[in-house]
Amino acid sequence: MKSKFTNKFRRKYKFYFGPFTDRRVGVFFLRKRGRNVFLTVTDLTGAVVQSLSSKFFVADRKKRLAPHVTEALTARLCMTLKAHRVNFVRIILRMSKRFIVSAVARALRANDISATVLFEMTPIAHNGCRGKKSRRL
Repeated sequence: MKSKFTNKFRRKYKFYFGPFTDRRVGVFFLRKRGRNVFLTVTDLTGAVVQSLSSKFFVADRKKRLAPHVTEALTARLCMTLKAHRVNFVRIILRMSKRFIVSAVARALRANDISATVLFEMTPIAHNGCRGKKSRRL
């Protein structure tokens, strides 16, 4: 007999919308905090499927922003997407490093996952924070 709690914690992700049940779409978030790059895959409702950071692969802080590390992270997330039979991805960028974005695009193309939409949501300064006071001489 199965336990009551097994179905409670098993998550069904929603990767399709409307009548297009053959076209499964995931959302791919790419953001940077300090010297660390975070990659997150969610379904269309926003439930996180998997999240990885560059600290997962490299302990050295100087090498975490290297493109080969980002490609390895993306390849690992692509295996998760293929397990859920997702072939299309919406990419949401929250960083302005072009070499990392191109590395992610290269890794997605190598794993036969096509990007449908690319949102750029890089934070823009609005001069809302007070600046540092000037140095006295």
